[in-house]
Amino acid sequence: MKSRVLGLTLVAILLVGLGGAILSGHLNSAGDFTRWLAAPLEERLSHTGKAFRERLERPSDIDSLRQENERLRREIERLQVAQVQLAEVEKENERLRALLNFAQAHPTYQIRGAGVVGMVIGRDPSVIDRILLNVGELDGIRPGMPVVTNTGLVGRILSVHKTTSVVLPITDPESAVSAIVQSSRLTGIVRGQQRPTLLMRYIPLDTPVQVGDLVLTGGLGSVFPPKIVIGQVVSVQRHDYDLFQQAEIRPTVDFRRLEEVLVLTHFSPNQEIRDVLEELGGGEKGP
Repeated sequence: MKSRVLGLTLVAILLVGLGGAILSGHLNSAGDFTRWLAAPLEERLSHTGKAFRERLERPSDIDSLRQENERLRREIERLQVAQVQLAEVEKENERLRALLNFAQAHPTYQIRGAGVVGMVIGRDPSVIDRILLNVGELDGIRPGMPVVTNTGLVGRILSVHKTTSVVLPITDPESAVSAIVQSSRLTGIVRGQQRPTLLMRYIPLDTPVQVGDLVLTGGLGSVFPPKIVIGQVVSVQRHDYDLFQQAEIRPTVDFRRLEEVLVLTHFSPNQEIRDVLEELGGGEKGP
């Protein structure tokens, strides 16, 4: 009963207020009536929005937002650096796993891992003239030891210091490797030529060499172990009036991207055989 009386009282007050507004000329339509009813709510919302804007515009709040933005920026940079480092670790692991696979596939080799710490560029910017490794005498490295990767032959140790050593790559004109064409078993000598490609010379004419044939170390003279991949034939020069044919070889090792190599430490070249081969001309040359 009391709630009913209260409701009637509120309606009466509303009607009186409405009548007064109409008589005074403040309300002329239903729209005016709606706005009149909503005015208190709009005023309340306007006051709340103004208070919120004032709060955001306080210097302390702006400073806080700036500090938070700076913290988030530093966190993003940290995560980006961590992502790059993780990618580098993954790439290094892939390379090391490949080298490990090579070592496991050749259990008779005694192998010493080494990192490439420097390169000397030849006259042609695309050709590596010398390669510096981070292993030396203290690591059991000796001149003449073969250097390989899981993709093929790199070269041989040219000179050794206490903690470093220098590699003569197979792309250098001073390098000569006895080789064999895998498919035909034809033999020849692979030499560097200060170009990205190698030249295999003294190949017998009895069987054609095909583009795409793989070329392996022949092991002649015990300077390099046999059956290590050297490269792939990309072109052949053959004339009936020549005594031999020759082939241009693309190394399977990407010398511009070398980061880790393997040194075959158990392998000791036979100096006497090398000397005889050099006297004959075209044999493998020692350090």
